[in-house]
Amino acid sequence: MTPPLDIVFLGLSITSSWGNGHATTYRGLVRELTRLGHRVLFLERDVPWYSENRDLPRPPHGQTELYSGLEELKDRFSSRVANADLVVVGSYVPQASRSGVGRSRRAAGSSLSTTSIRP
Repeated sequence: MTPPLDIVFLGLSITSSWGNGHATTYRGLVRELTRLGHRVLFLERDVPWYSENRDLPRPPHGQTELYSGLEELKDRFSSRVANADLVVVGSYVPQASRSGVGRSRRAAGSSLSTTSIRP
């Protein structure tokens, strides 16, 4: 059996499916990854259009954390990201890709962009 992985998602939204198709996909991915025993952290920028329309404010699978901007993202989560086995940077998350916060030291500096795995 494969040992559990520490996985970090930097995604558009998991707490609100309002106006986007990302949340339902992320919810399914996180649910199944945690079912397989992996530790999953989902980082979502707290923006008004999603915070006012949350249909799942506390997702039941994995850990979800909100952040207000790039500085808070770096201050609170850079260590978790750096030590993750896998970092997934979703589309429409420019602050993560430009800042370098989406790089994992533990995974030899690699990350996966969801734009590269479109069907």
